[in-house]
This record gives sequence, structure tokens and C-alpha cells, in this order.
Amino acid sequence: MGDAMDEDAPRVSDDERSEDEDRRPGGRRSLEKSKSRSRSRSREREPEKRRPPSDDKPRAASANTDTMTIGDEDAAFLLGAGGSTKRKVARAAGARLDLDDDKETRGRHVLTVSGSDAARARAMDYVRWVLRQRLGAIEVTHASKRDDLSVVRVPADCVAYVTGKSGRVLRSVEEEFGTLMFFGKLVGEEPDGGEESRNDETLCVLGDRRGRRGAELKVMSAVEHKTPGVFVNDQAKLRERLKQPGDGLGDGFGYDVFPFEEHEFSYALGAQGSTRKKLAAASGALLEYVGRAAVMAGTRAERSRCWDYLTWLLKQRKGSKVFVDDPEKRDDCTELRIPRGAAGRVQGKAGETLRSIERETKTFCFLVPDRDDPDGKEELVLIFGADKKRRYKALDLMEDAMSGRYRARDGDRGGRRDERRRDGS
Repeated sequence: MGDAMDEDAPRVSDDERSEDEDRRPGGRRSLEKSKSRSRSRSREREPEKRRPPSDDKPRAASANTDTMTIGDEDAAFLLGAGGSTKRKVARAAGARLDLDDDKETRGRHVLTVSGSDAARARAMDYVRWVLRQRLGAIEVTHASKRDDLSVVRVPADCVAYVTGKSGRVLRSVEEEFGTLMFFGKLVGEEPDGGEESRNDETLCVLGDRRGRRGAELKVMSAVEHKTPGVFVNDQAKLRERLKQPGDGLGDGFGYDVFPFEEHEFSYALGAQGSTRKKLAAASGALLEYVGRAAVMAGTRAERSRCWDYLTWLLKQRKGSKVFVDDPEKRDDCTELRIPRGAAGRVQGKAGETLRSIERETKTFCFLVPDRDDPDGKEELVLIFGADKKRRYKALDLMEDAMSGRYRARDGDRGGRRDERRRDGS
């Protein structure tokens, strides 16, 4: 990445920012106030999400294909438990993989790869590297010319911790971010990722830009937990600027670093990382804690939301009242006004009802003083999240909680909702 940065990018020092950051998103639309249950349900639908390549999806007749013939052992290794390895390769490459018996030769199998030219080329490389794992170390040539490869330097004494028993930790990171990951050796010129130092192993991360950045941060978090000081200094700043193919394109994708005070980390993390996961899900940003540094990555709007949510969360820890400037100008907020004294029904015992609603809807919610109610007869619940449909669902569940029709559940299972009509019929 270069050294140029947007001028309207406050909050973090120059050495902690990516070049194309912008702290605040552009013009925001007006806040949607809750009028009625029927209106909130009839608002615009959530856009249809793109589905990753599926082995069950019929192949287009016009799709270009490449083939590879492999033996029984290679076929079993590539397939993986329940087809998991083949699906992982297909997802990371953005291609479709079909594995069939060779009708002419017993004990041989034909792998057919479908997709764009670039996707097929990636998939064929990934398959060769996966199969190479059965024989020994993987060598990656011309790494700097690849736009799908990031490198993380992992200290040798952290490799087992990052990999996990039977590779389970690494596999879970691959599943979460849609990447393919392995320890290997780079042959020739190295890609962005820092010069090799210490007694490090090279972790190769393959996939799209967002997935690679998420996996990179997850691994950095694990390493920093095992051996503090590898990636973060005593001032909770990254020792080196993050660099990977796709950074610095000027399209708004970047990262911010939020330094924690010593006493803030546990509160911002939550039990089993629940609070961190909540803020990431609501904002739409990638969010990982690398030592005492919260690293948030994504588009400008995603990072701006994440920064705000984390700031408000830490104010709550101190017992301070949180004031949100001009919430009606934000496009990530929905209001719910409730009678004073009804907050207990929305929050539940020890706040568990509100936490359960947040988990179920992937939102971030809290109560604030209502500046438009000088008589103090009402309180205001602010529901934050990038997804409008989820905010409306949270609003509905809060109304259910106020009428006694919502019961919180522990963990991530969500709450139980009585679907009977309000008149009891």
C-alpha cells in the first residue's frame, strides 16, 4: 500500500491507518421511526444475497471447464469429510468442482472445474496445493504476481496453537471467512506481507480480499494471545502496517485501529467474544482484537459504524449516559419510544432480554435520554445495525417483550415468541 490517505480521516494516527480511509460515511438518510407493527413489516425487503458456488447447483451448459484425472487416494483427500474440502476449494476460488468416476479406467476419477478463466485457474492451483499436502511441504511460485494470496508470518512456537488439534482451528477460520489456508514456502519474489524475520513460518491465505483480511486478523489475534508483542506494541499500535493484494485501490476498503485501555478489553470482548461478535455483526465490519488493539476492516461506512458502536459501548461501561448526535440523520438507526418505567421489560433481568434480542437480530441496542421529551414521560431505545430488516425485527421483538410475549434464551438460540394475536385469540 502507498502512503496517501484521505484528508477527512481523523481519530487515528497516520501510522495506524490504511491509505484510503475516511472516518465518516457520506450523506445519511433520515431515521425511520417506528409507527406500527404492520408498517415495520412491510418496509423494503432485504436484497437477495449472492450465493457461493454450490456443488448442488446445476452447471451452466455454456460454462468453460478444465479437467484433471486423479487416483482414489487423491480423490478421497480432495473430497474430505462429507465433501468439505472440495466445497472449501470451490468457495475460495469462486469456481464449481465436480468429481466423477472415470468410466474408462477403474480407480481413476475426473475432476471437472467450471467457471471464469480466472476462477478455473485459481481452482486448479488450489487443488494441486491441497493434494501436495499429502506428500510434504507446499511451494508457491511467483507469489507476488497473485492477487488472491496474503501472507501471515507466524512464529514457530505459535504454529501448533494457530493450527489446533488435527488442524481444527485453521479449518474453522477457513470456514468463517471462505478462505483456503496452509503453511508453505514461497519460491521467488514474495507478495506484500512484510519481510520474513524471527523464526517464522509462512501461512498462506487464499481467497477474496475481504475473506483474506478477516482470516489474517483472526490469526494475528491468536498469535498475539499466545505470544504478546508480536504484532502490537506497548501503546496498543500495530508494529507494521497491514498489507495485502487489493489494499490501496482507492475504493474505500481499509482498516482502522482502536487502542484499548487496559481495563476496557474484557468488557469490549464479552463472554466467549460475544460483545465483539455483536458489534461486528451489527456494523457489517470485520472486527478482531489483536492484543489491546481493536482492528476493524471493511468499507468506510462499515468502519465508521463499528467505531461509533465501540465508542458508545465503552461509555456505557463507565456508567455515562450516551448521547447520539442527530440520530435522525443516520441510516443505521431505528427509534422506539417507550413509556418511562417500561425499560425494565425491554431490558429484562440483568439486561438479558435486550441482549437476547441483539443476538437474534444482529443489532446493537441501548436506551438514551429522549431530548424531545422535556417532561421525561418517555424513554428512547435506539436500535443500530446496517441491515434495516433486522432493525425492524428487533423493534417487533421489543414490542413483544413489553407485552410479555418474548422470553429471552441463553446463548445464541434467540428468544421464544408467542405468535398468538395480541387480543389473545
